[in-house]
Amino acid sequence: MLLSGYRIIESSMLLNGAATGMMLVDLGADVIKIESPALGDYLRLPETRHIHLQASKGKRSLALDMKQEQGREVFRRLLATADAFVTNAVADRNDKLGLGYAQLKALKPDIVYCQNTGFGASGPFREVPAHGQMMDAMGGAMPVMMGDDGLVVPSDRYIRRTNSLVSAGEGTSMGAIYAAFHIAAGLAHRERTGEGCYIDVSSADAVVASAWIGAVTQINRPARRGWWQDPDNTRPVARYQAYAARDGKFLLFCPEENKFWQRFCDLVGRPDLKDQQRGEPLRREIQGILAQRDRDDWLALAIEQQLPIGPINDGVDEVRADMQISSRNLFCEGEADGKPFTYVGQPAIVNGAKPAAPSPAPELGEHSDAILCELGFGEAEIAALRDNKVISAPPAERHIISAIYGEE
Repeated sequence: MLLSGYRIIESSMLLNGAATGMMLVDLGADVIKIESPALGDYLRLPETRHIHLQASKGKRSLALDMKQEQGREVFRRLLATADAFVTNAVADRNDKLGLGYAQLKALKPDIVYCQNTGFGASGPFREVPAHGQMMDAMGGAMPVMMGDDGLVVPSDRYIRRTNSLVSAGEGTSMGAIYAAFHIAAGLAHRERTGEGCYIDVSSADAVVASAWIGAVTQINRPARRGWWQDPDNTRPVARYQAYAARDGKFLLFCPEENKFWQRFCDLVGRPDLKDQQRGEPLRREIQGILAQRDRDDWLALAIEQQLPIGPINDGVDEVRADMQISSRNLFCEGEADGKPFTYVGQPAIVNGAKPAAPSPAPELGEHSDAILCELGFGEAEIAALRDNKVISAPPAERHIISAIYGEE
């Protein structure tokens, strides 16, 4: 694993920080999740527990009260062993706990510090808390309009995927990818120079960055535009189009280049179509041709003849069953809460190795004793920390719900 031997401290609540840690765990890092003994990360609540199981797989949890000096001393000893620190606390909130960048740098000058928040640590929204779709909305990925019923609905630009950035990725996921990428780069920089760094990630910015093709196209307005840049997207493009096969399953048919198109025409015995480019009549001809065989037959032909034709999968079940995706072990079968659980892995394979099933996500404070032992604390010291509630057991679930939502 590419980050084996690196230790990451994750101090976060909800997904910006948790997903960043998940990316680093998947790369082999030892991620230790620091949590408040009184609450912990409430992704563990029943309605989001499945997300916690995915986002915190393979991590270790240390429940530590940073408001107490003894807790801060434990943290300082842990920090001395760490390579990077991940947080999603907004603005300068961490400074109050002694976890700001300047404070950690004073203790460990070469620390790689990443603050991944909804809107970034600078700018007018730096102190505004954010949920996931707020990042998508700020990044232009979910345009809306007023519906006929007087309630806001998705804009027709969203439905037609034109004149917006709807091709962007989801904010918490994209922010985590960019954060992990920069942390890895920061670790490489440290290896070369001996210096740490401060990384300020905005997940709203990450939404825009993930849709850079659309953003660059819309901002710069190239003089010559392809059919895919038509703002109305109404032209009947035939050679880059969705079609139905005989069995009712769908294909994306993309032999736009002449070398592919002419080969296809020869293979289906229609050389008369070779000089045709686009238009509704050609589109109808192609639909008639593709309706003569099942989708798997066309996919087999695409593989054999190296033609740009692929499946349009509908829903995660079809995606998991896809012969290409399933061959790469993106979905990993494991266990969580004593039951089978399917994890989503990384889209990269390193040295041909099949990924192993991850260890389950930790319960609050599950690894506190083991981590403290690693840091040199003795059994009596650990017992004293527990007696002083520097580390402690989690509260009942109903108390968590009440604390968060005000419910009884």
